[in-house]
Amino acid sequence: MLFSPLLAEPSLAWGGFSFTPMTVIVGALVVVGDAEVSRLGNVYGGEGLTALDLTPLMHVTSVGDWFLAGASGLNSLDLTPLAHVTSVGDAFLAGCTGLPTLDLTPLTHLTSVGDGFLDRCFALKALDLTPLAHVTSIGNGFLFNCSELTTLDLSLLANLTTVSDSFLSGCSGLTRLDLTSLTNVTSVGNWFLERCSGLNSVDLTPFAHLTSVGRSFLALCSGLTTLDVTPLANVTSVGNSFLSRCAGLTALDVTCVVNKPTVGKRARGFHSA
Repeated sequence: MLFSPLLAEPSLAWGGFSFTPMTVIVGALVVVGDAEVSRLGNVYGGEGLTALDLTPLMHVTSVGDWFLAGASGLNSLDLTPLAHVTSVGDAFLAGCTGLPTLDLTPLTHLTSVGDGFLDRCFALKALDLTPLAHVTSIGNGFLFNCSELTTLDLSLLANLTTVSDSFLSGCSGLTRLDLTSLTNVTSVGNWFLERCSGLNSVDLTPFAHLTSVGRSFLALCSGLTTLDVTPLANVTSVGNSFLSRCAGLTALDVTCVVNKPTVGKRARGFHSA
């Protein structure tokens, strides 16, 4: 039986990590022949990669960590061969800074998403999250620093019960965000929508069942001019820097939140510039 790596490039340095060779497949190599690979291990990309045909991966159901991470030379990628994938590991396509668009719709069987999903894909301007309809949990750093996104439809994330750290953190290009579908969420991690400076308002009504909020909730959202936090009345735990440095908020009644026994430090300094 013959085995071969998906790619053969010399080296990779990205995000403070170095890898040799540039592409490493751990746990399962791409089989040359009729055998069917069902699990793909870690696959690292690199800035020298400009095109890639994923057809050999048509039988893969599980993708490991760092899938093509740092492949900043890619300006398009057809994910159709990954139609059977049910889970992706950490840093899926993270650092693919050259991708202006990405069609996720082939990933219709996806149920699990690791940390750093599309982390720092700076060029992405729009994204259809339809394939995430069956996902119940999303790892940390979801779309972290995807600063060119202007709108994002979260309506199909209705099955989410927990929002992990850095959810959409650094998505400064977002001008509107509808959280209506997140009614089942009971816990929000740290840095929720932190540095989303393009938002001028956020409707928190869907968070009526929320009981805990991590630190830096909506921190550095300098574009916010109005915000009603009364839907957070059931929150019993609030992390540090709640609404910290939201300079556009000149008046806000946060009594229902800060008058709780487990409020982090500086929560009452929400309006400081």
